[in-house]
Amino acid sequence: YGCIEDMIGYRVSYYWFTCWVLLAPAFMLFIFIFYFVKYTPITMGGYQYPGWGEALGFMISLSSMIWVPAYMVYYFFATPGTWREVLRKGTTPIIVPRGTSAKVRELQNIKHDDVEKQLL
Repeated sequence: YGCIEDMIGYRVSYYWFTCWVLLAPAFMLFIFIFYFVKYTPITMGGYQYPGWGEALGFMISLSSMIWVPAYMVYYFFATPGTWREVLRKGTTPIIVPRGTSAKVRELQNIKHDDVEKQLL
């Protein structure tokens, strides 16, 4: 919540915080569960696709989605500490302000007359 303030310059209302933290994940979970509850085999016209074709489609879909939960499980088992400490460490952003980069320092030292160097 504080990171949003850092990015946009002002604190957003609690409505948006509630939407990001509670409503959006709950809505996505509802859609995911509802899809499997109301699932019907895929057909086109009178043709019903074979089970292996549907399984292949699910595997292709899962190949891009499985990495987030898989990393979460890995993180929980690979990070030392209690479950509560690991959860807190995994969900707390680490914000390290960047120091002035060498390029910015160099630009500050350039005289205002040297337009060509400023364009680099």
